[in-house]
Amino acid sequence: MKRIAFFLFFIFILVGCTQQEIKESQVYVVQDDNYTEEQLSDILNVEGRIPFQEYVNQSFLEIQDLGLVLLTISPNGKEIYLMERIETDNLPQVIMGETGEQVRIIREDRITKEQEIIVENIPFVSKVLWNTEESKVAFNGGGRLTIYDVDNRRTIMEEQLTRDTITSFFWSPIDENKLYSEEADLANGSIYYLASQKKVEAYETREETYYKGKLDSNYYYGTKWDLVSGDIKTVILDKQGKTIKVLTTGRFRDAYQKSLVAVGERGFGLYYIRDINNAEKVITLTKEYIYDVKFIADGKVAYTTMAEGVEDNLFYLHIISNDGSELKKVKVHGGSIAVLPDGNSGYISGSEWQKVDFIQNKLEQDSLVENEEDEEAGELQAIYTTIRGAMTTLYDFELMGEQNWSQIKKHFKNTHLSQQWAYFDVEKIFQERVNRSSKGGYAMKIDLKTYDINATGDGASVTIGIKAKNPYGRDVIMDYALELIKSEDKWYVAGFSTFPYSTERQEIEDILQEMVTKIQMGQLFSGELEDSEIVIGQIQFWLNGIPHLAPSVETANAVKVFLQVKHQGKEEIYKLVLEKINQRDWKPVKLTKEGLSTL
Repeated sequence: MKRIAFFLFFIFILVGCTQQEIKESQVYVVQDDNYTEEQLSDILNVEGRIPFQEYVNQSFLEIQDLGLVLLTISPNGKEIYLMERIETDNLPQVIMGETGEQVRIIREDRITKEQEIIVENIPFVSKVLWNTEESKVAFNGGGRLTIYDVDNRRTIMEEQLTRDTITSFFWSPIDENKLYSEEADLANGSIYYLASQKKVEAYETREETYYKGKLDSNYYYGTKWDLVSGDIKTVILDKQGKTIKVLTTGRFRDAYQKSLVAVGERGFGLYYIRDINNAEKVITLTKEYIYDVKFIADGKVAYTTMAEGVEDNLFYLHIISNDGSELKKVKVHGGSIAVLPDGNSGYISGSEWQKVDFIQNKLEQDSLVENEEDEEAGELQAIYTTIRGAMTTLYDFELMGEQNWSQIKKHFKNTHLSQQWAYFDVEKIFQERVNRSSKGGYAMKIDLKTYDINATGDGASVTIGIKAKNPYGRDVIMDYALELIKSEDKWYVAGFSTFPYSTERQEIEDILQEMVTKIQMGQLFSGELEDSEIVIGQIQFWLNGIPHLAPSVETANAVKVFLQVKHQGKEEIYKLVLEKINQRDWKPVKLTKEGLSTL
């Protein structure tokens, strides 16, 4: 019955779509997923595969001494592919999250030692896979995929792939020119057909199940996307795309013999199945956001999470035994892992690459080395620490409902020299806004966009970009303009979008003086504050309509002003809202003592 229904649906699709272009190699699979336990036991009675290349060659050790990382050896043994760091000052500064360093990939002939750069200025590479015919090899890391045609010695679809953000991929087991991709928020992403250099979007294909990994020569792992419910499940497939067994929810990440690891949808949570024949025995390794996870020597698992604390931008490297117990947890500079072909060692990305011995479960250098830095760099790092603490405090509330009052005092301060009230702002956010408490954490990246430390060294203007996500689909992408002050040798966030040194701020001050006079005379807002004592407090620039704090003063089309009002013997804070009606004119639209945290 199930097959008949699917077939009728298939006919309906064909009739209804006769005017649409037929996509290359598009496959419509009629699946029969019903297997008896005995059949499953027979089908999955396999040893699986060890995804490592054995090699004994002293020259590989010499390569590492030269600062080159061995990514892969060609299956025929004639070539090796190396990763080399590119030192550059052009990269954006990262306050929190992966640093995103740039590398080049070098192909070397093992006989002639001839070298060729096949691609450069790409992110740290953490995944390498060859296609079925061993004619092409793909490199992935930092959202960038590079595909190299070994026979013709050229990259493929480079212009297209530069524009795409691909977080994982796998080759088709039956088509050497077909590649399945994954995106951060789309487990089954685009499909790339290399022969014709075509890209097919997920919604353009009827393939609900994408290949993601290899069990053995006959069976593969995949992620099955239920188009109705949106659920993602890791499954075992045969070469024809038939689902043999559903293993677990979440996205497949790696496999070793009969073991596998999968992450939860959106990357939160890591789940380990030691034996696919006992898939119901799932070990939850963590509920945190996973930056990278790999099988390593002896079937152990290595994965990375963000380290707690705001003093430094660091990660944890976790090494897990094949029974699911933690063997090692150590702070490292980055979140990506490049495992060498033999699985015995690897490198961690970051401001400094750190080599890991996966046999001894230790870093080559087990402590983080502090580099000497000049005075300005030292001040900038202190500012970074304050920003990490301040924005973590804010987003702990915004995304998890946590009100940490001690952290407000630690990272925010009001200053009346230029009337900036960041402490007051966050305090009111905690008091007034709906508590959005949710289970699970969130992952956040903070990029530095601009900064300027004043001549006296006790103030700074900083623009940052925030990208935050949680397990439930509530992503935040925002820019913030911050003013910081240094008090008693410590930095604090003093203002959000106040722009105290801008000409626009001065213009608003002049306009406000006139408006306040009219308010006191009873000529505005029905005389509500007639004859009151009014002092102008913080002036803050907003984007009306979103609404959100303006990331730059030029883009602002609304202003929120705090007024310190003494009225009928009481001292209260009011907010006055102005809206921009043309290039230079502002109109007062709201005066209230309610909802001080919003526009």
